[in-house]
Amino acid sequence: MAKNNKTSQKKTALPKAFQPTTDADIRLIDFAQLLVRVPSVTALNDDDLGPSRETLDLVEDFVKDTGAETHRMSFSGGHDKWDYEVDNLYVEWVIGNPDKHLCYIGHTDVVPTGDDEKWSRAPFGGEIIDGYLYGRGTTDMKGSVASFTGAVKDLIERSETEDLNIRIGILLTTDEEWAAVNGTRKILDWLKSEGKTPDAFIVGEPSSHDEVGSHIKLGRRGSLCGTFTAKGVQGHAAYTELFENPNRALSLALTILNSEAWNDGNEYFPDTNFEAVALDSGDFGATAIIPGEAKALWNFRFTHNQTPEELDAYVKDKLKNPPEWAKDHPDFDKLDQIEVVSNIDTASVPYYSEPGDLADAASDAVKTVKGDKPVLNGSGGTTDGRFVQDYFPDAEIIELGLPERGGCSKHAEPPADYSKKGGMHQIDERASLEDMVILRDIFKETIKNYGQQQKHEQRKPTGKHAGNDNHRTAGKRKP
Repeated sequence: MAKNNKTSQKKTALPKAFQPTTDADIRLIDFAQLLVRVPSVTALNDDDLGPSRETLDLVEDFVKDTGAETHRMSFSGGHDKWDYEVDNLYVEWVIGNPDKHLCYIGHTDVVPTGDDEKWSRAPFGGEIIDGYLYGRGTTDMKGSVASFTGAVKDLIERSETEDLNIRIGILLTTDEEWAAVNGTRKILDWLKSEGKTPDAFIVGEPSSHDEVGSHIKLGRRGSLCGTFTAKGVQGHAAYTELFENPNRALSLALTILNSEAWNDGNEYFPDTNFEAVALDSGDFGATAIIPGEAKALWNFRFTHNQTPEELDAYVKDKLKNPPEWAKDHPDFDKLDQIEVVSNIDTASVPYYSEPGDLADAASDAVKTVKGDKPVLNGSGGTTDGRFVQDYFPDAEIIELGLPERGGCSKHAEPPADYSKKGGMHQIDERASLEDMVILRDIFKETIKNYGQQQKHEQRKPTGKHAGNDNHRTAGKRKP
């Protein structure tokens, strides 16, 4: 009998998933797990306030033996539509003789879970599997809240604050994921009225793609949505005399806006960009009917050098005074008939903070804990950091939190569905236990670095708008 010469393939054993072993690590993960198990979807009705309040109760309980001063505050009203009551919390420690005030901004409300049937485990079960904590809000941003709170608690309990002179605050709201009318903005206003003036803020939102600490944000672009509505005459597609096609003018309008490239960012900040988000026109089941109306939903993501009002005026001017190449289009004369609506009242305002003492302290902390310096930039969606400069225009702001995609643990193979599930707002949202411990240690080092620095002269405000005269046309070409 011939021998079987097939060589057996021995798989390389994967390292075991990270497991917390120290008392501090276990306490951190237990606290994060408690927070995740609370179904604190943003409470738009008074009947749903219970879970929101429970998350803040858990934070207060966690810090009760640390000498923290806590303030619970509830706000409502202030908006014609989104006037619902919001529960908030401010926690503060005074260490030494503080001449610097560092404040963390976070939230404990979460977005809805979506279709629970698509989750592989209970959305608010808080299960730990293969080194990951699963549950809605784990990454965005209960894991970060637990890490920062755990960092301050560790510093105090381990007597690592002897060389520090710093006031540390934690600002938590239960309405960041929705209207944000009675949350962070109102607490900042309260801080100002109390005579508390933070020198710097850490926004604990997810700040990197895959690896915790790889990126620190210095700001976020704003968001302005709006619509184009083109009117026409419905009719049979074969009889040009019986219809006026609104799709043609709408298409030209989008082409004009898409042909404009912006050059208003900087080394940290992406340029402004315009995107068509959704189109509504006609009926795919009626192939011979030209519609009587065509609509487009559009969005600007814009830098601190623009304002919603300027962008609204810019769009309208582009349709009223289009580029030369567009004037050869047969539907050129219909551009000024397109109805433009810019949702200025719901626009998210951008902000940018010049890197200073806090960015240095956090960058050095990442280097100490992980061995590499982080990248500083301003990519990503809007956050509550946008409210700070309205109240404290001289304050420095950075954003530092868990990875947006749920994180890749170095001690285990990434989940097979990585980037498709598990990230912020995704099905099966999760965060690596190791990342939460690492983030806590980065926060600890950041606090120590910042608290030991000499207080420098305040820098000038950086969130001012500079107008929209610094964009350029990408190409003057005929469609």
